[in-house]
Amino acid sequence: MKLETQLLSLQERLQDAVKVTYTALENEGEGYPFATGYSRSAMEGVIEDLGKMMDQMNNAQTIDF
Repeated sequence: MKLETQLLSLQERLQDAVKVTYTALENEGEGYPFATGYSRSAMEGVIEDLGKMMDQMNNAQTIDF
């Protein structure tokens, strides 16, 4: 997957989490506890994916002498 596509996916995941937080009170049965869990899960997923992307970038780089 291209870097740009991966970054767009991460951006969309975070944008969705922000939307869920803003609309938490409007959704009966969900509210802030749901929004908190959803947002935390999104942030943890983004952190994990960024770590994997950084590992891939570091492993792909070669040093030319």
